[in-house]
Amino acid sequence: MRKHIKLDLKEIKMQKKYLRICAAMFIFAFGICVCAQDLSAKNNDAMPKLTASELAKLIAQNKGKALVVDFWATWCPPCKEEIPGFINLYRKYKDKGLEIIGISLDMEGGSVVKPFAKRMGINYPLFLGGYDMNTEYKVSGLPTTLIYDKSGKLKIRHVGFASEKEFEEEILKLLK
Repeated sequence: MRKHIKLDLKEIKMQKKYLRICAAMFIFAFGICVCAQDLSAKNNDAMPKLTASELAKLIAQNKGKALVVDFWATWCPPCKEEIPGFINLYRKYKDKGLEIIGISLDMEGGSVVKPFAKRMGINYPLFLGGYDMNTEYKVSGLPTTLIYDKSGKLKIRHVGFASEKEFEEEILKLLK
């Protein structure tokens, strides 16, 4: 048996008004998010930001080296666990042809990344990345680490934690 819902004109007008209010609230909230990101970007004056295309150029500029590109964030526990290994590997192999580039995907930008990097003693170049990194470099989880050979070809992709020992074994093969 079907039930017929009968709406009178007054109810329809109230529903339209409700939808307009919801739409206005959504637009207002979206505007706040955009402004917050804009303010965050202004606080990153000393923290360089990379787009996906700029990262592609940076990868090309590092041909001749084994290159590790690590996408991470300060709030990510496995990212924080990997960083001391990258610090050690960079110290150990930078003069032998290794380059490591860290790309923070923290929305707060330099205001959280710079103090974190200082506390951790990060010794390799850091940049801020944006949403275009997610699609262009298939960053589906953090940490995501890409390892390129000396010709600039992507050889290894890690999603999630990997140990310093595992990275070292992979890097040593590429440094030969």
